[in-house]
Amino acid sequence: MIQLARIYLIALLAPTANSLLHYQRLTNTNHVNAVAKNNPHTLSMRLNPTSFANTNYIISEYPRPSLRRVPNAPVADFSSPDFRSISSQMLSIMYEAKGVGLAAPQIGVNELIFVYNPSDSKNMERIVCNPTITKYSPQTIVEDEGCLSLRSDECSGQVARSEWIETQYQNELGQKVRRRLKGFEARVFQHEYDHLKGILCYDRFPPEDREAAQENMNKLLGLYDGEDALEEPDGEMVEAMQPRPLTARYMPPLNLEEEDESDTDDEEAEKEGASAGKGGFGSKKSGGFGASKGLGKKKKEKKKKGPKTRNGAFSDNPKFKTSGKTAFASRK
Repeated sequence: MIQLARIYLIALLAPTANSLLHYQRLTNTNHVNAVAKNNPHTLSMRLNPTSFANTNYIISEYPRPSLRRVPNAPVADFSSPDFRSISSQMLSIMYEAKGVGLAAPQIGVNELIFVYNPSDSKNMERIVCNPTITKYSPQTIVEDEGCLSLRSDECSGQVARSEWIETQYQNELGQKVRRRLKGFEARVFQHEYDHLKGILCYDRFPPEDREAAQENMNKLLGLYDGEDALEEPDGEMVEAMQPRPLTARYMPPLNLEEEDESDTDDEEAEKEGASAGKGGFGSKKSGGFGASKGLGKKKKEKKKKGPKTRNGAFSDNPKFKTSGKTAFASRK
């Protein structure tokens, strides 16, 4: 009888024991994530896929030398199968990695090619070859940028970009194209263009953001097991950067509340009302029949205006202008 009771008890507790064991496995598996949540200084890395569909290319991450190597080779043969294959694979990788742009050095190919799509429509995707930015607007916009090659959600920072640019490049057919870009598309173009110069968005961060991202950069450096790491960009490319990197973080403008300064004093309003009443409704001096509306005291109501911000639309200083876009590397 006792033995039967034991068997019954074991059968009753078996599902619970199995659940506890399963929970323990999950807890051990997610140990790193649990530590990351409890420790604000633990790095939170955005991992790139280790492989992509229908391609052998992967995303090159800092400090792989292809990201810093210059000059990159121009595209000469637009009809070659190799060129068509690379450009097609780059678009596929960009979409699968949920990016808005991808340059050839980011997959280990040191050629003057990048692809991008600043929207959710395939009609906006572009293949850009042998590009040049011929003119930068003096007006700049400050936004947060990240990069697939830095793969870290913690490795983003403020970057000043020209509000509009004039560009020349060749498309996938080898046709020469001239375009004036503005807004987010201009920002994406400038970001990918930097890659062809061996420049990462990190190189444009203000000192505060560089310091905040340094721990993640060091971790990426430690993960690279090659002996050919290139940590810094070419000095000439740094000197040629346009616009110049921020020397300090952008500070958002203050919100100001103003009251209408056209308030009328009570005494003046009373005098106005008395003067209007003297004319009766037949006096032309008092405004004819409508003058009777002026009888008695009249006080203008105070009008409050909503919060105001500094208008940086015409300022060359990036700290007075921002468009509010974030998460440059992420396609949400």
